[in-house]
Amino acid sequence: MPKSTRPAGRRFQLFLIKPSHYDDRGYVIRWWRSMIPSNSLAAVYGIAADCADREVLGPDVEIDIEVIDETNTRVDVPAILAQLRENDGFGMIALVGVQSNQYPRAVDIARMFREADVPVAIGGFHVSGCLAMLDDDNVDLDQCRKLGVSIFAGEAEGRFDTVLRDAAARRLEPVYNFMNDLPG
Repeated sequence: MPKSTRPAGRRFQLFLIKPSHYDDRGYVIRWWRSMIPSNSLAAVYGIAADCADREVLGPDVEIDIEVIDETNTRVDVPAILAQLRENDGFGMIALVGVQSNQYPRAVDIARMFREADVPVAIGGFHVSGCLAMLDDDNVDLDQCRKLGVSIFAGEAEGRFDTVLRDAAARRLEPVYNFMNDLPG
């Protein structure tokens, strides 16, 4: 990402992570060469880049966006934590486009960052579907609630600003549920 010509200020570290899933033996599936890029990851990156361009965290805050697709890249938790520490913990982890088969891996990734007190949000088909079709006490989503992971359901367009502002203020809501306000 090109560096901005804006004056130096705080740097919000946004990590967009598309988790992989486990194979039958419990190993993370990772491909040497991925054939199909994650559309959800690309879409959320575009939304986040737009937020950065519009300076949603203020004119003195840069938003550094790092994209990690775990199907072809290892999630280096120690390196991410070091980068966050270099920026006074000013940032968040967003697990995006999480499908049901990826949810257990997403929770495991979230757990590592929550143990280090990093704000984490999770969104995608699994959480959106659970909130839309099941009662609010769904056991799977309770794992996120117990860890303090914010749940995002619905479309991020026009709404990601709020999540970024809340994360920057260290006050992510437990649930951002936009399932009753879907685009036409």
